[in-house]
Amino acid sequence: MLGRLETLIVSDILPNGTTPRAHYLLPGCAHAEKRGTFTTPKGRVQKFMPAVEPPGAARPEWEFLNELVARVTGRNVSGPLKVCSTRWRRTCRRSTASRGPRRG
Repeated sequence: MLGRLETLIVSDILPNGTTPRAHYLLPGCAHAEKRGTFTTPKGRVQKFMPAVEPPGAARPEWEFLNELVARVTGRNVSGPLKVCSTRWRRTCRRSTASRGPRRG
């Protein structure tokens, strides 16, 4: 099925069965090289930071997508990133306020 695609873009950290078929291969980052958030099964949002720098030209997938949207649309897309950052800070403030002060 992949062989019939007109264009296949793959972002990955290691070679696999899909990477040789890619027309464009973007060097992605492993989880330890990224920053972001995840939600635990208990519904708690947690932020994580990179433990190590990504090697070579590797970068998080959102950066590839951000640049692609900017090039295709000709629009500066840093605005949505600022919105995400603002929402994250707001969520953290609400979460801390609803739990009360932290206890050691």
